[in-house]
Order: sequence, then structure tokens, then C-alpha cells
Amino acid sequence: MENKNIDNVNNPNHYKLGCGIESIEIIKRVLGTQGFVAFCLGNILKYLIRAEKKNKLEDYKKAAKYLEWVIERDNPDKYGIIELDINELEKDLGVEWNKIIYEIAKDLNVENAFELDSIFRNIFSENYEMARDILEDFIKEYKE
Repeated sequence: MENKNIDNVNNPNHYKLGCGIESIEIIKRVLGTQGFVAFCLGNILKYLIRAEKKNKLEDYKKAAKYLEWVIERDNPDKYGIIELDINELEKDLGVEWNKIIYEIAKDLNVENAFELDSIFRNIFSENYEMARDILEDFIKEYKE
């Protein structure tokens, strides 16, 4: 029987240690601010890329949670974590961004696919607040 009170986004039991500490607190302290921002960005991208193949809305909400953590850090833009624009990404991967985003968003309607593309583009440009705002709207309107 599934417990409806489980919150795998904001209060995941599987990351809590018996002593009352959550694993994310250890990760923050071990990685430092710059490392933690990079960790969060990696997880944001992972959840956005796999959402339609795995947990759908839950993965989008997890991406939003990690994005909030990035925004909460002390001015993450100063770290220059992402120095890659779409053209450089295409060159490095040897694939056009349109083909990549198509594969990620192919199960979404056109409007949601454009929103997801905009979320990625804002993350790549370090416009985290804009990415968050678009992702929050996306989550509100999302239908599985």
C-alpha cells in the first residue's frame, strides 16, 4: 500500500539519517558553495532530461527544488559554473541542440516543449531565477 504522506521532493525519508541529519547537509559542507552549486546544476539537468521517461512531475519538482538551492547560495553567478552556450554545446557533442531537446521533450505538447527548452536555455545562461519561474509555471500546468 502506497503512503500518500511521503514527499520525495521536499522531505525524502530515504535521505534522512537516524541522527536527524539529511544527506544534503553533509554534501553541502563537503563540497563547499561552488561544488554544491555544480552538484545542484548536474541534478537539475538530470531530472529535466529524464522526467518524461521516469517520474514525470516528481522529477520536474525535484529539478525545481535543486534550482531553489542554487538560487539560495551566495550569488552563484560569480562562480562561472557554466561557461557553455548552446553553440559550444552543439560543437562539443556533435549534435544540434534542437535534436537534443526534441529527444528530451518529444512526449510533451508543443507549448510544454518550448517551456522546457526555455528552462534549459536560462540555466545555460545562468539566469536561474528566470529558469525557476518558468519551471514553476510548467509544473503548475503539467498534466501526465
